Amino acid sequence: MPVWFGIVVAGLASVIMNFGLALQKQGAMKVPKLGKEKGALAGFFKSKVWVLGFSLLLLGFGLNIYSAKIAPISLVQTSLGIGLAVLALFSVFYLKEKITLIEWVALVGMIIGIVLLGLSSIEESTAKLPDGFKLLVITGGILLLTILAYLLGKRGRLGGFRTDSLLGIVSGLFIGLGAIYLRSMFLFVDNDQKLLGYGICLPVLVIAYVLGLGVMQSGFQHGKALIVVALEAVSNKVIAIFGGMFALAEYLPQNRTLAIMRVIAFVLLLSGSGVLSRFGGKEVAEKISSPQA
Repeated sequence: MPVWFGIVVAGLASVIMNFGLALQKQGAMKVPKLGKEKGALAGFFKSKVWVLGFSLLLLGFGLNIYSAKIAPISLVQTSLGIGLAVLALFSVFYLKEKITLIEWVALVGMIIGIVLLGLSSIEESTAKLPDGFKLLVITGGILLLTILAYLLGKRGRLGGFRTDSLLGIVSGLFIGLGAIYLRSMFLFVDNDQKLLGYGICLPVLVIAYVLGLGVMQSGFQHGKALIVVALEAVSNKVIAIFGGMFALAEYLPQNRTLAIMRVIAFVLLLSGSGVLSRFGGKEVAEKISSPQA
């Protein structure tokens, strides 16, 4: 299966997951709050909007996993940002929301970026087995940074660095690490090394994703969700890009023109993800509901 197809699948997965999340949030607004009333949990499943959103979320996540099987994780994770661009367009044309000039620039840039990413994948390289030692180095480095940040934060030595900003970055580090192990699992399994794939990579990727989502929730409680989401969206892609190059041999194309195109695509999609982060599922859901109120 060609790499560009994996990029298309990843982009589609991102769009579906973002709309699924928006529908889930919209449905959740109209059911009793958990812990406040009896039968609140059942209320979610009685909401057609929430169930549809949940189904779309599962479909998108499945497509995301599939895309990681056929394309380098550095390209897959970067492509996931396109969902924010689609939600931004949805907000402009359906919700009639005004967006700033820099957001328009970011939106157009992300569309150009996804095109350049696909074009740069024309020169495909043979997928190599992950370097186990380098995987350990990345994992150890992220854990060390996390522990160091925690200790410095406890001692009040982070200066003026915001807690929500730090938690957003750490969340992205873990989610990016989980993506690297997801790709590694498929590479090991495809090369008949199922013990390494399912026995080591699978548990690590599950733990990494759980930690990432947990830290993200903590970030929401310590500050602005927008800051947390923006920094997570960028940092998880940065880890996937550089981690993929370092441990999975996902190097830039040898052709200089294609290599430049890919670097430009990375920059456009990374910066666009940060700028358009306010067009997340929760925010769009609230805007969908407000005209109906």
